[in-house]
Amino acid sequence: MILVGVSGAVFCRAKDRGGPSGMSERPGAGRVPAIAGDLAAALSWPPASDKFRLLAGIFLALFAAYGVTELAVAAARGWPDGFGDSFSLWSWGRFVHDHPAAEIYDPAALHAAQLALGMDPGAAYPFGYPPSYLLVLWPFGLLPGGVACAAMIAVGLPLYLWATVGANWRSPALFAALAAPTTAIGMVSVQTSFLAAALLAGGMRLAAGHPVLGGVLLGLLTYKPQLGLLVPVALVAARLWRTMASAAATAILLVLLTSLLFGGAIWPTWLAALFAFSREFAAESSQIRHLMPTILVALLQLGVAPAMAQLAQVAGTAAAAAIVWTLFRSGPQQLAGAGLLVAALLATPYGFLYDMQIVTIAAIWVIAERQSARGALGTGEILVIILALTAPIVLVAGTTHFPVATLALILLLGVIVRRCRRLRSQVPPAQLLDPTRL
Repeated sequence: MILVGVSGAVFCRAKDRGGPSGMSERPGAGRVPAIAGDLAAALSWPPASDKFRLLAGIFLALFAAYGVTELAVAAARGWPDGFGDSFSLWSWGRFVHDHPAAEIYDPAALHAAQLALGMDPGAAYPFGYPPSYLLVLWPFGLLPGGVACAAMIAVGLPLYLWATVGANWRSPALFAALAAPTTAIGMVSVQTSFLAAALLAGGMRLAAGHPVLGGVLLGLLTYKPQLGLLVPVALVAARLWRTMASAAATAILLVLLTSLLFGGAIWPTWLAALFAFSREFAAESSQIRHLMPTILVALLQLGVAPAMAQLAQVAGTAAAAAIVWTLFRSGPQQLAGAGLLVAALLATPYGFLYDMQIVTIAAIWVIAERQSARGALGTGEILVIILALTAPIVLVAGTTHFPVATLALILLLGVIVRRCRRLRSQVPPAQLLDPTRL
C-alpha cells in the first residue's frame, strides 16, 4: 500500500510538470496506480466498514437459520433422543448418587445402571474423564433428565458468552457468538463444552489483570484436561507466575475435594481404567471420527497408517506448543489468546465437534483486534474465518472424508501468527482484559 501511494504521488507530480523530459505523459498512465489502489481497497475489509457489516450480516443470518433449524429438530425429537450426549452426562451424575463413585470406572456396573435408567440396550456410554468431572455432573444428577439437560445449557451458555465478549454485552460480537453454528451444536449435543470454553477463554481473559481468579478458572478446566494441554506453555511464556500458581493450587484442591467426597481410591482407579478406556475408544471410534477435527483423525481419514498418524499428532502437538510459546512471549495479548484457543484443538488427539466453540471465540477475537486497532482484514483472512466458522456444519453432515475442519484450524492459526508478526513492530495489541470493564 505504501509503495502504491508513493508511486501514485510521483506519477502525479511528473504529469503536472509534463514528465521528466518536459513532455506530457501518454494518456491513461496516471490511472495505473489509481487502479492498483482501488484493487487494494476492494481486498481490504475493515470491521467498521459497510461492506464488512453486510457480509457479516449475511453469514450471521444464514448461521442463525441453521441454528434455529437444528434446535427445532432437536426439540421435535424430545429428550433424550434429540439432545446428543445429555443422557450420558445425566446418567453419570445420577450414578454417583446411587453407587460408590469409583465404580463409575467399571464398565459393566455403569452399563447396568444406565440400562436401569432407560438407556437403549445397544448404546454404550463409558466414563473416562478424571474424577473432578463428577463435581460438575453431580448437581445435575439430582434433577430429572430433561430438566438437567435444560439446566446444563442455562448454566453454560451465559458463561460462554461472557468469556467471548467480556462485559461488552451490547457488542455485535455477542450476536455473532449466539448465531455461530457451534452454539447451536453445543445446545443440541448438551456436553459441558460451554463451560469448558468459558473456563479456557475466561481464564486467559483474566490472566493478566486478575491472575488469581484467572488461575482458578484455568485450574477448574483440569476436569477436561485435553483442552488445557497448552495452558502451562502460555502462562510460562508470558511469565504469568501468579496465574500459574493459582491454577496449580486449584487443580490440587480439586484432587483433595474429590478424594474427600468420593474416597481416596477414586484417582488410582481412574488411572488404572484410563488405559483400557483409551484402547477401547481407539478400537471402536470409527463411527464418530467424522466428528473429530484433530490431526490424528484427519490423517486416519486420509488413509494414513495409525502408527504414522499418531507420530504426526505428536509432531503437531509439539508444533502447536512452539507456536503458543512464541505468541505469548510478548504477553497475554488478544491475538495470542486466540492462537491458544485454536492450537488447543490441534494439540490434542481427543477433541470433538462440540469443543469447537473455542474456535468461534478465536475468530471473534481476531476480528475484535482489528476493530480496536482500526485496521482491516485481508480477503484471504476473511475467507479463512468463514471456513473456520462453517467447518462444524460440514462435520455434522459427515458427507466427506476430507479434513475440512482440521484444515480450517491450521489456516486460522496461520492467520493469527501472521497477524501477530505484523504487529510486533507496531503499537502493542489490545490486552485480553480491560479491568475497568469487569
